[in-house]
Amino acid sequence: MSEPIFFPRAVSVSLAEVVACTGATVGQGADLSGVIRGAALPEDAEAGEITFFEALPNIELLETGRASACFVRPQHAGLIPPRTLALVVEDPYRAFALVLRRIFPQGDRSCSLFGTVGINPGASIHPEARLELGVIVDPGVVIGPRAEIGSGTVIGANSVIGADVRLGRDCTIGPQVTISHALIGDRVALHAGVRIGQYDPVAFAALEGPQFPKAPDIGRVIIQDAVEIGANSTIDRGAIGDTVVGEGSKVDNLVRVAHNVTIGRHCVIPAQAVLSAGSRLQDFTVLTGAAGVS
Repeated sequence: MSEPIFFPRAVSVSLAEVVACTGATVGQGADLSGVIRGAALPEDAEAGEITFFEALPNIELLETGRASACFVRPQHAGLIPPRTLALVVEDPYRAFALVLRRIFPQGDRSCSLFGTVGINPGASIHPEARLELGVIVDPGVVIGPRAEIGSGTVIGANSVIGADVRLGRDCTIGPQVTISHALIGDRVALHAGVRIGQYDPVAFAALEGPQFPKAPDIGRVIIQDAVEIGANSTIDRGAIGDTVVGEGSKVDNLVRVAHNVTIGRHCVIPAQAVLSAGSRLQDFTVLTGAAGVS
């Protein structure tokens, strides 16, 4: 069961509202007067909570929980216990996510871990940096000269925003993030420990003999709107030209993106994947965990 101390709830959502916002089908004469106050997995759900069911191997979990309502595919509707209202949809998890956003509207929004409003006095901001109104900066943050940060963006503790970086509006920058040589759009989320724009130490010119002369990496990282990068992932700047992450793409934790990679729009890259230098993903590409692309 979700702890409201971390995720404050909105007002309860009626079952009638749930049906209306998800397009779910219910049995004839179903009672929609009840309210939903929370959400949980099938085995943990209690009365007043909503859940979802997708996989037949987990059918016993439906008997363990006491959910008031459950999203389910048409072929599984008959498996839902009588005490639980079956909400029949084609994609149970998608419908569940829609309701979750209504119950916990703050669950995916930017906020300061320290309750900071504005700029914490423990931050160090270069006088040539430009921050729009409404930027939140936690303690220990360093923002370099000529960096520009859009309104509504939250920057977590001990993060470093390098010189000339452009960071859009309503972004979430977790603690211990470093960003350099990057242009970043609106509504981007970079989770704890992400590294953006660093120098790639193996982008060298190979010659015969023991020497590997290194040319400077003079490219950038371009991250378009609504991208999310998971904790401790790294994205190198282009050696010559840019490394690009397309709009709406989701990159999981511990992913390594080398220089001059192009990731299309709305791609999904699970944990521990490695994208080698110069590799390209088309729009809507979905990789598997620990995949290698070259």
